[in-house]
Amino acid sequence: MLVRTLHWVVPSYSIWGLPFFLFYSTRLAQFLYERPNQGLLRSMLCTLMAPLRAGVSKFIESYLAWKLPLDKYGLRPDHPFVEDYASCQMAILPDGFFDMADRDMIRFKRAGPGGWCFSRNGVLLDDGTEVEADLVFLATGFEGKDKVRAVLPEPFRGLVVDRSGMMPLYRGTIHPLIPNMAFVGYVESVSNLHTSELRCRWLAGLLGGRFALPSVEDMVRHVDGEAEAMRRTTRFYKRHCISTYSIHDSDAMCADLGSRVLRKGNCLAELFAPYNNKDYKED
Repeated sequence: MLVRTLHWVVPSYSIWGLPFFLFYSTRLAQFLYERPNQGLLRSMLCTLMAPLRAGVSKFIESYLAWKLPLDKYGLRPDHPFVEDYASCQMAILPDGFFDMADRDMIRFKRAGPGGWCFSRNGVLLDDGTEVEADLVFLATGFEGKDKVRAVLPEPFRGLVVDRSGMMPLYRGTIHPLIPNMAFVGYVESVSNLHTSELRCRWLAGLLGGRFALPSVEDMVRHVDGEAEAMRRTTRFYKRHCISTYSIHDSDAMCADLGSRVLRKGNCLAELFAPYNNKDYKED
């Protein structure tokens, strides 16, 4: 297994016996993190709460370092856990993964910044190490943005991605500079299916005349704010991920649709209970 960039992995949704949602998936937890286009007062609060955010990240990292043999195999990232979570790069380990590594059924090799290339017998790393292989699987992800570029004519092809490397989509759906098109599935979260389903509902409301879009200038300003919030939160900001402010994002879509923003039954649940797809059942 060639590893290009190290990312944090999680064995289960439990950290030191506490449910994972307590750290990132409640209103109280997400209050600690920056939101796009937030006001001055909230920006000041986020600055003051930086040590608490770092403490949460360290708490999770301590559990992962204790639970998993990351140091043994050289797989412990140098960056904080929160940067992976905020960019939707956290992964759940499959069962028995490190057990197979202990039995020498999985071997790890680090690919340096120079990457790798194919050789006659397998793969050649940038340091000259050759890894013999019968089959090579390219688990490198899927660049959907390139597919969109391929089907759009100029000048829209050059507008698909902005200077930050993200698709600038208002509400994760409408490109302010590309008319008569909508995009669903280009925003990530802890639950991509839930995120895309809400956007489909929002888009249906837009087409049904339940609300109108802001001006192009306002939409551009909004998506620029999202890109800046990502840039300040994680070094992996080229992925459009809303995991640290997903509830706030859903609130905005509910408000556009004229639906209830607070979906829980009481104040305690609003603060401490996680939000999921059941909370957004249509009224």
